[in-house]
Amino acid sequence: MGGEEGESFSVAGTSASGGTLSISVPGGGSSSTAGGGGGPGARTTGRKDVTVKFHLMKAQVVAHAYPRQHTLEEVKEHIACKFQVKSKFLVLRQAGAELPGHRRLEELCVSEYNVCDLELLLSEPAREENVQLNLKLYYRNLTLPDIITVRIAGEDGKPSRDVVVEIENQVITKPFVGGYINKQNSKHCTVRPPPTFPPTFNASVRVLSPFPDVEYHHAFTQTGPPADRLARPGTKFSRDTQTVCERTTTTTIPRCQAVQHSGLAVAERNVPDGPCRQPLPYETAQELERRKDVAGKVLLIQRNFRRVLWQRLVKKSAAEWRALQQRQQANEAGAQESKTLAHNKTAVARAYPKTNEEFDALFAQIHCWKENEMKLIREKYSGAPKIAEMNILLDKEIQLLNGVERQRRAIRREQLEEVVERQLAKISEPKRWVGYNNRVIEMETPQTQRARFLLVYYRRLKMALPPSAGGDPQEHMALLDELADVIVQENHPATEELENLLQRERKLLLCHLRTEDLSVLRKRQLTLLADIIRTDPEKARERPVTKLCRKCKKLRPANAFTVHTRQRSADVCGQCTSLLGSTVDIAVYRSILRAIRRDERKRGSLASYAFIIQENDIKHIVENIWHGHSVISNDTDRADLMLPRWNVAQDWSPWNCICLTEQETRAHLKLQRLDRFYQPSVLKEIQSKHALARSVFGQLREIDQEFTESGDWWQVGLDEKLV
Repeated sequence: MGGEEGESFSVAGTSASGGTLSISVPGGGSSSTAGGGGGPGARTTGRKDVTVKFHLMKAQVVAHAYPRQHTLEEVKEHIACKFQVKSKFLVLRQAGAELPGHRRLEELCVSEYNVCDLELLLSEPAREENVQLNLKLYYRNLTLPDIITVRIAGEDGKPSRDVVVEIENQVITKPFVGGYINKQNSKHCTVRPPPTFPPTFNASVRVLSPFPDVEYHHAFTQTGPPADRLARPGTKFSRDTQTVCERTTTTTIPRCQAVQHSGLAVAERNVPDGPCRQPLPYETAQELERRKDVAGKVLLIQRNFRRVLWQRLVKKSAAEWRALQQRQQANEAGAQESKTLAHNKTAVARAYPKTNEEFDALFAQIHCWKENEMKLIREKYSGAPKIAEMNILLDKEIQLLNGVERQRRAIRREQLEEVVERQLAKISEPKRWVGYNNRVIEMETPQTQRARFLLVYYRRLKMALPPSAGGDPQEHMALLDELADVIVQENHPATEELENLLQRERKLLLCHLRTEDLSVLRKRQLTLLADIIRTDPEKARERPVTKLCRKCKKLRPANAFTVHTRQRSADVCGQCTSLLGSTVDIAVYRSILRAIRRDERKRGSLASYAFIIQENDIKHIVENIWHGHSVISNDTDRADLMLPRWNVAQDWSPWNCICLTEQETRAHLKLQRLDRFYQPSVLKEIQSKHALARSVFGQLREIDQEFTESGDWWQVGLDEKLV
């Protein structure tokens, strides 16, 4: 096949067995492979290349072998060099689609013989500049490989096999001028260097053994010099021609002699014949060192560098200080704002009390005022004047207590309807609990459905207007009859009384009685209906568990007695406790308890003792165990005291807490090793406080066990707004 007339570079023949022998010769180095086979070197390293067939216009094909990791951009650069064109003018396509340059050959090669077919075309700018792909330039730059792999197709169902083929170039016979022999086998098998591609291809093909012995030649025999230079007389073939020797010599010249040296300091003068250069006066090493002053310049650079570092450090420290000041001011402003809001809230609560806690705070304030006045009276008076002042103080105290009590009863009457409405709405809500994956589960029970059904009649009866007030008499009587039919089905002691009241109102409506006369009857009906809704129908006929109050000597339900964790038995009812009047503002201790529970919820400790103890227990811990002051600063302001964890890694308990202020609490919670920051005397004092708390709250473990086994623990931590 001719190198200029052929459209593709290939060798074809017939094998001994009658099969077709096809050899694709790609361009490249001296040992490229075709079809991924390669020569012996390729088989020993296990490398498999990809043979790329470039299909040009007019059914022209050119083949090359590339490593599998090569990208299309590298392939385009190589083939552009072969055709002596710019790579930007070439376009590679596969199946009619243009391929991006970042893709690798191993992604495109899907053939089992590692052959990839690509279309090599010219871009539009190349056609405008009249750029063409010339095969003569391509074959002129082509270098044939020494060894190729030939795949012989099998016959009669036999598998194909690969044969390693050596191509010998007979154009140039290179001489052997020395080399190196493999000592392991001591056999010679010359591997000829690649021949220079002639205008007309003439090469012999010889099949090599599977494991040939390689003889390594010098670089001179691998380069292939032209034939005209080999026959030239005087040519020397030795290793000296490839060795470079360098010698370094030192010469000394007179100081007055001019030399051609760029580093020598010279002075230039203008003379009539032209510029002339002459050497400057001789400069000793000491003078040169003083003139250059390298040490001084180094010191100057170091001094300036240290100054720059110091300036940066000062700026950074100043910025950190300003940020710290701003953060501290923001914290102080937030604390001051919170204190102001708490003070305003306390002032409003004292001026317009609504809850029992606010009235207890008023009673506590009256008690403190009484104690201070009695102290002044004891200091100033004695005898008859003292008795008179005591009587006056007693009258003032009675007057203040009566005023607070009247205000509380008025507020209670106003809030009674709202309280009943909230209770009934709460009873009619479905049951809720926390299930798997912290999901709130709701369940409708017959009791909740019954309560919701009766709540509708309660609201209708409450909002109904009698005929004298503009209502429809027939509609109102129908409501009374319907409610009477519903009440008959309830199993409650008050059913008969409520039915009689409904019949009485029906008769009074027939007599055209005024609305004011029916108000008392209507209140009694609503009270009985609310009592029926609140009562469980299964336990309505059961007698409630009652106990005798040792104060009022009356039988009260068990749930009417106040309970706290330090008492052995409940013997005083809640009504008697409220009549005694609280001498301490319990709201302060309630805020401390809320802060403890809020911190435990954030830490995920829902089984902590903080959810069992009550406000009175917190009061006992602060007043009797920690004596109402901080351990560190001895601050006695109850509004600023807190009870954080002593050991942050353990759950809160009365024997795992410490009395500190708010700022001290923030610093305490950041400590890792407590023994490094607290003195031994303080540690001993805290340990004694914890031992006292453990003895006082000894039965708290039993209450915790009952609280856990009863199933009420799931209600801890639920947010009413979310639920």
